[in-house]
Amino acid sequence: MTGGAMKPGRPVSGAGGGSPEVGPVDPVSEFAEKLRKAWSLALRPPQVPVGLTPSDVIHAEGRMRLLRYRPLPGVTPRDRPPILLVYALINKPYILDLQPGLSVVESLLRRGLDVYLIDWGTPDRRDKDLRIHDYVNGYMDRAMDAVCRASGVDRPHVLGYCMGGTFAAMYTALHPERVRTLCLMAAGLDFDTRSGLLNVWSRAPGFDPWKIARTFQLIPPEFFVDAFGVLDPTRNYYLKFKDLLNRIDDPSFVENFLRMEKWNNDGIPMAGPTYAEFIEKGYQRNLLVKGEWTLDGDQKRIDPHAITMPVASIVGLKDTLMPPECTERFLPVVGSRDVKRFELPSGHIGLSVSRNAHKELWPGVGDWILAHNDGFGGTARRKPPRPPARRRAEDRRPPP
Repeated sequence: MTGGAMKPGRPVSGAGGGSPEVGPVDPVSEFAEKLRKAWSLALRPPQVPVGLTPSDVIHAEGRMRLLRYRPLPGVTPRDRPPILLVYALINKPYILDLQPGLSVVESLLRRGLDVYLIDWGTPDRRDKDLRIHDYVNGYMDRAMDAVCRASGVDRPHVLGYCMGGTFAAMYTALHPERVRTLCLMAAGLDFDTRSGLLNVWSRAPGFDPWKIARTFQLIPPEFFVDAFGVLDPTRNYYLKFKDLLNRIDDPSFVENFLRMEKWNNDGIPMAGPTYAEFIEKGYQRNLLVKGEWTLDGDQKRIDPHAITMPVASIVGLKDTLMPPECTERFLPVVGSRDVKRFELPSGHIGLSVSRNAHKELWPGVGDWILAHNDGFGGTARRKPPRPPARRRAEDRRPPP
């Protein structure tokens, strides 16, 4: 035989000129090629579509928009009971409609529900003085008016996710006559736990959320991205990129990875007073589960016992942002005797976007909502909308 040594990974002909044989793959070359692809992807990430379920804006004020999703083709409505989705003020709500097949919105539409979603928009300097009262008794209350007008029903179902679950519980306790059922998804309700780092950090000696609020006025999204990243640094800064490198040749995995990265980096600012009030009255003083939280302009205490309609709890057993007990320990203090628990061995975001969630969790949640819809068709007309809650001038003073 003449010539140099055979290079690994090159096809060679058999002795009789038959089919080529493949030699061993050079692992260094293979890794280098994957690294090149991953680096190219990081430098020039392609655009990936998100929030593809068709919707219409039926109400807007300030930066907030209320979306109503169109029925899915071929899905027979079951009298289209309305449900309002209330998302958090951090990042954008398309995590609930990330992609076809892995969309909470789509899953609820498939069960025949009439789905609405509050998109809080991106706050700017005009919103720097907003407090939780403005969201709960203002924007959310008027969104409920719009849902009732559009659906012809006076008591929609409500589902709140994360901080949106806190807002949904507050609204339901203050206005129980307006809510048919309440679903609490990874919601911050009882903050007295040490299993979540945010709960520990927020109670550190000398930590003053109002000082942060006064400094920033609008809390920048990077503030939250950095904090959430170190909740699980191994996963957030190493393992997910290791997974990407190992599966860089899997187009479906790569596309889903890019969608999640888009959402992770698509943060929005938060009004300083809203942030400070949430940390102080929630994480530091745990007032909601105690029935002692009051909102500006409304000195009525938010009483969990007023939540007497059916309640569902939806938790991720591996959630490091809102550990399960943050939601579950609120349930014994509500006034409802009809409480259903849903759980999944997932993290905070996995409840929305994992394949297991859409196979095992959301069909059951949709069926539970429909099972609590007796006498709830389009014939139940709502009362005329109440005038919007207005704040006194003194309630708009800067935070302490």
